[in-house]
Parts: sequence; C-alpha cells; structure tokens
Amino acid sequence: MYASIHNKIQWDIGTAYDLFVSLRALHDPDTFGVRASWAAGVRSRLPAEHRQTLDLAVRQISPPLFFVQSLPQPKNAATVINAIKKLPPSRVLETISFPFQTPTAFKEILLNTRPGHKWTPAERQTLLEGALLSEHYTQSAYLDGLHQTWSDREAFGAKLIKAFEAYIDNFFNEEEQRILPVLKYGLSHAQMRAGSLALPALLEELSNGVRIDKIDSYSKIVLAPSFWGSPYMFLEKLSADTLMVVFGARPDSMAIIPGDIVPDALIRSLKALSDATRLRILRYLAQSPRTATELSRALRLRPPTVLHHLNQLRMAGMVQILLSEEGERQFSPRYDGFENTIDLLKQFVQGE
Repeated sequence: MYASIHNKIQWDIGTAYDLFVSLRALHDPDTFGVRASWAAGVRSRLPAEHRQTLDLAVRQISPPLFFVQSLPQPKNAATVINAIKKLPPSRVLETISFPFQTPTAFKEILLNTRPGHKWTPAERQTLLEGALLSEHYTQSAYLDGLHQTWSDREAFGAKLIKAFEAYIDNFFNEEEQRILPVLKYGLSHAQMRAGSLALPALLEELSNGVRIDKIDSYSKIVLAPSFWGSPYMFLEKLSADTLMVVFGARPDSMAIIPGDIVPDALIRSLKALSDATRLRILRYLAQSPRTATELSRALRLRPPTVLHHLNQLRMAGMVQILLSEEGERQFSPRYDGFENTIDLLKQFVQGE
C-alpha cells in the first residue's frame, strides 16, 4: 500500500510557475506577506500600459498551473513566451484561463462575449460563482474587467504577450536566476521526504499544515516547488484523477525581497502572535477543530474578519487546515509553527 501511494507522485520543476505566482503576489502583497511599497516599486518598472494590462489580467486569471505543467522543459520564462507567441492572439486568454475544472457555462459566456454585448443577470451570476474577490475588488469591478478583456480577446491577447515580455525584461529575468537554486533544493528535499512519509503526511509537511481529504482518490499527484508561493500551496485538477500541487519551497530563513536579511517567516509569525483576536482564535481551536463560520459565531465577529485572522495564522504556519473534497475548510492549531517561530527568532538574533 505504501509503495503504491508513492508511485502516484510525478515531480516537476520550473521557474515558469513562479513567473505567474510572483505576478499574483506583487498585485496582492498583503495576502502574500510582501512589503507593499517594494511590490509597488517592482510594478513601477513597467510602462503604464503594461502595468494596466497585467493588473487587469491578474485580477481575473489564477496562476495557470495546468498551462505551465504542459510545457516542455526547461519550464522557464522564455519557454512561456515562446509558447504563447505561437498562438493566435485571440487564443492567448483562452489557453491560460480555463483549467480542467472550469464550468462549461462559464467558458461559453466568456467565449461568446463581443463588443457591445451585455450579459444577462443569469450570466452575471454564473460568472460570479466561484470568484474569489478581495475586499478591495467588488463584483462590478470584476465583471467590468472580464468584459473588457473578453469582448475583444484578440486585442487583449496581443497586449498581454507584450506585458509578459516587459515584466520578464524588467524584473523576472534576474529573479529567475536567484530562485532556481532554491527550487532545485526544494524539489530535492521533497523527494527525500517522500521516501519516508505517507502521501498525506508529505503534503501536510510541504504545505505547512494543509490536509487534503480523500487524497487517495487521485491516481496521480503532480508536485512542483514554488519560491514565491510560500507559505501557500496551490491546488489544481489536471484531469478527473490527476491533482497538481505547487508547494512553497522558500526556506523560512530567506526573505522574498533580494538582499533583505530579516526572514519573511519570522515577521509573519511575530505579527500573527501580536494580535489578541488571533490568540483567542488559537485558544478556541485548541479546544476543538472549527470552521471559520463556527469561529465567527463563537467570537461574535463577522466571517470576513475571522477569515482575515485565520489567513494571518495560516501564513505563520500556526493553524492546520483540513480541506474537504467539497472545499470546506476546518482549522486546528499547528503547534510545530510555535516551535519554528522560537527557533527562527533565536537563530536570527544570534546571527546563525
């Protein structure tokens, strides 16, 4: 049984995953624990037209893991650009926007969108279902952006290619050289750990506390490391029985900003523990695992507020998540996170 589980794993590596994940992080720095002023500085290196194009695209398109996974090695920025340049501009959006699990109705609405075409209320509702919107991005802004990109997807596809090239030339070419050794080490370490851990435990370790319910139902698990994705894990179905898992591989002792000596993981952890509400959440979770909804009732706080605090604890590696097949999340304390924080603080202060 143990051997058959590990025969399911297929390993992958490529800086192209971080090409897309870094774009998401730079446009949503608070979620990824990136210093907002530094992220804005990186974005400002691009001409205004390309900044606007990427801002619009990143708010609508999740990192296209399925697209990167389909590329030949080396899966880097040059391979991405070569692949999308071979496409007609009208097909660029379609190629990177629709993973396996995309509902047919969602795709058909976007592919049938034309200039001057207005969506019906039912179509608007279909487009909003499953959309993960931040508090700074309203439903109407999301729909307006979708319409702007898809009503003339040939023109937007051409703009997007140029914007990707500008981002690579102005930032990611250099970043690629910095992160590739870290990705190679992260992959090697994960492969070593796979030799001694069962698959659920391996994924929980690589994700800093995420347990995936019914993981054994998949016949293949594709695992790839990400520098910019730490401490998160990205999940995407490649087919009915194949799951893609991109796991964070940036060491806790390393900062995401080049040259910064203070580890991001240490800052995240100390911030997480400095808030009284988050400490109360940990105390409740120590009594029994709970969903965000159950916590909001116990704490008498709005669900978005509780989710914000849980996200901070998740980034600090201090809560464990059980992710059901239906997408429900149940939280419990992750005591390894407390120990890691103490060790990391001691190592940093002592200059180790």
